[in-house]
Amino acid sequence: MVRDNHRRGKNRGNWNSRNSSSNGENSNSNNYQNGSNSFNKNSKQEKNRLSFAQRTVTSAEIQKQAEAIRAFKTAVVKCAICGEQINDMASAINNREDGSPVHFDCVLKQLSEQAKPGPNEKVTYIGNGKFAVLHFENVHDMRHFSIVKEIEWEARDSERGEWRNTMASLYSQVK
Repeated sequence: MVRDNHRRGKNRGNWNSRNSSSNGENSNSNNYQNGSNSFNKNSKQEKNRLSFAQRTVTSAEIQKQAEAIRAFKTAVVKCAICGEQINDMASAINNREDGSPVHFDCVLKQLSEQAKPGPNEKVTYIGNGKFAVLHFENVHDMRHFSIVKEIEWEARDSERGEWRNTMASLYSQVK
């Protein structure tokens, strides 16, 4: 059986045939010799290489960053609601009154006590700093529910807490 190399179209050769010219040389080297824009020093690739070289981080900067993270982790922060230490700052949420960090579970418990959900209802976090009282028609089927009441804990236009900005700047890989 003879295989038809052109059965899928003229641009569908094997991976090696696409970048080679008719005389067997690499087409990129031909472009470079002809002064093509793809290897011009003013090309985007060259600019990206330069900006990457400028973004290199020294070992002193890495060590300074590691020390700042250690200091942040060892700082003792107490929850304004229960008074206990917050061990996992990533799961903390802003306090309504002063913006200090509080346990997420403390907020959930406080809102459950205030909202007094009825039978087949539950207080749940729905995102963007909001909680909601959900009503489930069937207690065993958590997929079907209706929102009875929305509770805005963190205002949408409010500033993020300073503790969050500090944590984000320390752990962010983007500088």
